[in-house]
Amino acid sequence: MVTLRIRKALVASAALVLSAGTGLALLPATGAVALAGSSASQAAVASSATVRPASLGTASYAFSSVLDGKPVRWNPCAPILWTSNTTRGPAGGLAVLTSSVARIAALTGTTWKYVGATTRVPTAGYLPKAASATYPPVLIGWADATSSDLLRGQAKGVLAMTRTSWFGVQTPAGAKIAATRAAVVALDRTDVLPLRGGTSWNAVVLHELGHAMGLAHTGDARQLMATLLPRTVADLQAGDKAGLVKLGRTPGCVTVPAM
Repeated sequence: MVTLRIRKALVASAALVLSAGTGLALLPATGAVALAGSSASQAAVASSATVRPASLGTASYAFSSVLDGKPVRWNPCAPILWTSNTTRGPAGGLAVLTSSVARIAALTGTTWKYVGATTRVPTAGYLPKAASATYPPVLIGWADATSSDLLRGQAKGVLAMTRTSWFGVQTPAGAKIAATRAAVVALDRTDVLPLRGGTSWNAVVLHELGHAMGLAHTGDARQLMATLLPRTVADLQAGDKAGLVKLGRTPGCVTVPAM
């Protein structure tokens, strides 16, 4: 049975662990520390790997970045802007993106605002490298290895890549507060998938938007966010939904103190 094998490298961000995707800078005037992080590229790879049942006790969801025991997430009390590049995508691609975004918005209690199409190609360079007053909208689009470095050099069968950026502060008292500020999703246009159903663009986009919201892979093979995605999984499952709720409006707003 052909399944999708989805691989993801996570940024180590518990406490104040630094990695290639995480940085900090001391601000002498206030004694605060500026925090910044990004997820490593996340690949969806087609393979013939066999799905194994989740082991007992395996959590049904996981978070990609955690600070002070809490997941790094978008501020659910502010609109999340998004844009699309479907020029090289399948017919009906925008409708798939729109419905997938609406699904994530409904489950998280967040408001997503479409700002229209763009000619920008989803690349790593699209993401901001430092905190600022404004941030680019979430970019979701179809590209290929020639036009996007997110897809370049990937193994044969890669379906999509997602990367996010978050910024925040560590207060003089040691508390760490951060929020996701940007995300980019590159869908490989060279892959031929149905729009909906199992192993479809809809399933892939929902999975990638789960990453964009802050979900990591789970060892529970029944979930859409599983490392190995069965062909029959076409929608977010109970564990996926539970994780998304914790990344949405239910825990409250995310207010990053001014520096």
